[in-house]
Amino acid sequence: MRAADCMTLSGEESVTQSQTIVIKVIKTDECNVHANQLTATWTQPTGETYVTQVEDDNKGNYFVRGKFTSPGVCKLDVSADGEPIKQSPMIIKIEKEGLVNTIQVHVDRNLSHVVKHGGFLLVSVFINEILVYKQSGKYIGTVILPQGVVVDRMYKMKNGSLAFSDTYTCIKVCDMNGQVIKSIGQGLLIDPSGIHVHKTSNIVYVGDRYRGCVLIFDIGSGEFKGSIGSQCNRGQMSGVIDVTITNKGHILILEYENSRLQLFDNKGKFMKVLVGAGDENGKVRYPGGVVVDEDDNIIISSRHKLQLFSSDGNYIKRIDKPEDGIKRPYGLSIISYHPRSVAVVNNGDKTIKIFNY
Repeated sequence: MRAADCMTLSGEESVTQSQTIVIKVIKTDECNVHANQLTATWTQPTGETYVTQVEDDNKGNYFVRGKFTSPGVCKLDVSADGEPIKQSPMIIKIEKEGLVNTIQVHVDRNLSHVVKHGGFLLVSVFINEILVYKQSGKYIGTVILPQGVVVDRMYKMKNGSLAFSDTYTCIKVCDMNGQVIKSIGQGLLIDPSGIHVHKTSNIVYVGDRYRGCVLIFDIGSGEFKGSIGSQCNRGQMSGVIDVTITNKGHILILEYENSRLQLFDNKGKFMKVLVGAGDENGKVRYPGGVVVDEDDNIIISSRHKLQLFSSDGNYIKRIDKPEDGIKRPYGLSIISYHPRSVAVVNNGDKTIKIFNY
């Protein structure tokens, strides 16, 4: 068997500008080709070409990396002993960063949150209804919950159910027919807002704006597991608006009134303030939401902008431009990793705005 016949390329079909492309070189079990027998050539969107290294992770896996700043189409050719391997050349689209779509929400209400569920976007608007849109912006329908429910922040669970904060009462879990499956935290939560469910432990973290802390529950049994912050006495924290978990299992707590993002370890021990208050780039003022992407980058919506930070809180860039009209943004969600895309509710013009970043 020829060396080229026992190898194939696999990887993403699109990325954003400056996002690292990682293409795997997959070998069959009987393949004895070494990395130094492979040649990899990138053709950039500008048409320029350059030869790059095929990397070996010392576990028998080979891969090729690339990063391009110009939008367009790039091409990767990989050959073994001078012959192209399967799926070579591979074509990858480099998508432009910035605002890519604006969805006009069809109800005249303040918007709370947006999450991706399958191929759809779910939008909460502080009533007992969840609006459903295609990512193209087409309105699909409405999930109607029981009267008296007020949907604030949402979290899509692995089983397809939706956990959400029911303003001034508790956390609820519902299906996509609007049937409430369970309620958690009655009598303990006063003004629940941001919500995050740990992917493996089924522990749910809930920010309480009034109490100024994060309460922790077992989402299966409903058992109260403890709190993070000021022991729920409005001391250390104020206006906890959102909470999320990093890929390392650390806890990020966003405060509206104190305008800051704090980092805690997985036991709830304070580590440091990652992002502080201010109007300049790299600071936040009256933030509305926080998310973490697959690279552990942090995105925060605040008053008039969206900002990208590294996992240690260092400012990377502003995602939106002033002309994009971000004003009073609130909840936001990662909707794609290839390309990197984030959706945010924008109360200034009652829209959902989608950005590549």
